[in-house]
Amino acid sequence: MVNSLVSIAFHGRGGQGAVTAATLLAKAAYKTGKFPYVMAFPVFGPERRGAPVSAYARISSHEIYDRAKISNPDIIVIMDPSILKTANPVSTLKKEGILLVNSNESAEYLRKEYAIPQDIQLGVVDIVKICLDTNLFVGGDMPVFNTPVLGALSKMFKDIPLDTMLLAIKENFSNQAIADMNAEGARLAYEKLVVN
Repeated sequence: MVNSLVSIAFHGRGGQGAVTAATLLAKAAYKTGKFPYVMAFPVFGPERRGAPVSAYARISSHEIYDRAKISNPDIIVIMDPSILKTANPVSTLKKEGILLVNSNESAEYLRKEYAIPQDIQLGVVDIVKICLDTNLFVGGDMPVFNTPVLGALSKMFKDIPLDTMLLAIKENFSNQAIADMNAEGARLAYEKLVVN
C-alpha cells in the first residue's frame, strides 16, 4: 500500500473496551510493517459504565498530521447494537467503507432496518454468543467485546491478517491463560463473521 491512510471509528458503551480495541488495532497495524505511523485516541461523554464511548485509530504508511476527531471514517465498528438506534453513526462512513456490527440480528435485517447503503461492506457477528461459548467475561459478568471484534475486523480489513491481530492481542496480557482466551474469542469471531 502506497501513501495510505485508514481511519477507524469504534462506537460502544463504557466498559465494552472500545478504547482498548482502538489501541490494539493500532499496535497490530504497526506490526504488519505496512503502517509505520499509527495513533489511537478516545472521545468520552459522561465517563461511566454504559455511557456512549467512541474511540478512534488512524493507521498510515506516511506521517499523520491530522489529530482531530475522525468525522468521516473508512471503517466503523459498532460494539453495541443499541448505538445504531440512538446515535446511528453510519451516515458518517465513507462511500464503499466497512461497517462491522456486533449483533445477533442478520446482516440483511440490519441493512434494511438502518438503511445501510449497498456500497457499504457490512459484517455482522454475535460477540455475546462468542463470549458465552468461550467464557470470555470481565469480572465474571461483563462480556469482552474488544478482542473478538478485532478478530472479525481482520477478516474484513485484510491489511491486518488474523495472525498479526492475535499476536497484538496476546501481547496485551501478562497472564497466558487470559491472553489465550482473548485470542480464541478473536479467532472465533473471525470464523463466525457474516459479510453481506
